[in-house]
Amino acid sequence: MIEVIKFYADWCGPCKLYAKAFDNVAEELKDDIKFQNINIETDTSGLAGEYKVTGIPTTVVIKNGVSKSRTGRLDEQELKNFILSE
Repeated sequence: MIEVIKFYADWCGPCKLYAKAFDNVAEELKDDIKFQNINIETDTSGLAGEYKVTGIPTTVVIKNGVSKSRTGRLDEQELKNFILSE
């Protein structure tokens, strides 16, 4: 199972621009991949700390227990490539 987490904040301009691309990819791949949106200002799970998020938006992909992250806004194709790459 692949899991994708987007860390964002409501006040973050790049996060707002990234939201549509992330949501479109999530809709397209939802049958095979779990997607989550986590607002760093209201999150109580501690995941931002666990994945060492220092900037937003940050996308974390967890595949076979191994995580990789990328900070910054991605377009739909960049996001799909990031998720599906080894």
